[in-house]
Amino acid sequence: MRSQAFSWIALGVAGLLAAPAFSQTAPQTAPAPPAAQAAPAPKPVAVVDRQAALDSVVAAEKAFAQTAAEKGTREAFLTFLADDGLVFQPDPVNGKEAWKARQPPPGSLLSWYPVHSEVSLAGDLGFNTGPFDFRQKREEKPVVFGQFSTIWARQADGSWKAALDLGTATPEPPSPVAPSIALTGPAKVEVTALPKVDMAAALTALLGADRAFATATQEKGSPAAYEPLLADDVRLVRASRQPALGREAARALLAENPQPTTWEPLGGGVARSGDLGYTYGFVKRHEDGPESPWINSSNYLRVWRKEKDGPWKLAFEVFSPRPNKPKA
Repeated sequence: MRSQAFSWIALGVAGLLAAPAFSQTAPQTAPAPPAAQAAPAPKPVAVVDRQAALDSVVAAEKAFAQTAAEKGTREAFLTFLADDGLVFQPDPVNGKEAWKARQPPPGSLLSWYPVHSEVSLAGDLGFNTGPFDFRQKREEKPVVFGQFSTIWARQADGSWKAALDLGTATPEPPSPVAPSIALTGPAKVEVTALPKVDMAAALTALLGADRAFATATQEKGSPAAYEPLLADDVRLVRASRQPALGREAARALLAENPQPTTWEPLGGGVARSGDLGYTYGFVKRHEDGPESPWINSSNYLRVWRKEKDGPWKLAFEVFSPRPNKPKA
């Protein structure tokens, strides 16, 4: 917020002391009282413009996709990934190192655009998701459709860089997906009003909540374990089907698959304001029946929201299947 300084105009008041009548002494001028001091200008108040932050994280995603269209997918990822950004191949690895060693098919095109975006109160952590498609040749029809998800982290210079990227293949949408990107919560927040957050402790707590969630799925089953955690506008993305949007759709999706699952969080991140975070790791299922060993069957990414003094709520989740290991 830009502050406007106000100043006061001081007027000096001078008084003249008249000499007595017929006095031989020349009239003397009394000293003027000191001029009033100008009031100090108020200090500017540091403010997070969250609407501008949301607009910029959406713009970063669109620029990412535009660079892929103009210069190729490899160049786009090398440009927009953070130095410590992660991609999955299938394990999470340093994205820049992975893309330096990777050469997509010549003439291919990966296209995507955001339809849902979020940003933290502090404006330092953002998230985009939406549809993508892949063409072997840019003039041909897509051969793969899916949903992407990108975690964005604000850098010291104010730019956004991708901290993590994960997607999964889904059926072709029945029609183009219209973006419905709108800011939730306050448009502007004074920096002094932001929660004081120990980010290391907050991340430890979030990872602990994710592990407790995994335990609950084994003890209660997925529908019961998910129920208290689902945000009203939750988005669940699974391979080979359209995203489930909202609590009712999420409940229906979870009820379809009673197979026991669990997971192991590997890492994540939390905003400076402590209201937005993410976790990622491996989804596990039994290899062959309930008595068989657990195997890593998918990679996952979750985006979590937290109200002040409230629990973490699940806002987004994607499961991306890992390649099957050949049987010995």
